[in-house]
Amino acid sequence: MIMLIDTMAERYGMLPSQVMQNANTFDIFVTDTAIGYRNYITDKQNGKNTAYNPSDYNQDDLLSILKETRGES
Repeated sequence: MIMLIDTMAERYGMLPSQVMQNANTFDIFVTDTAIGYRNYITDKQNGKNTAYNPSDYNQDDLLSILKETRGES
């Protein structure tokens, strides 16, 4: 959480204490999502295996995962 506050402060040119006073959960959500997406793109460009790639699954795969999760063999 501290690193997220630091990143927000750096991005918006504020002190961490100002971020703590003014930021809300939406700000945190947007920053966290942006950082995650930036890391995903960087990993993809560097040839690293990304943890989640929606194109790896087709509809049949997703349905079987759903059935397994629900206990419907």
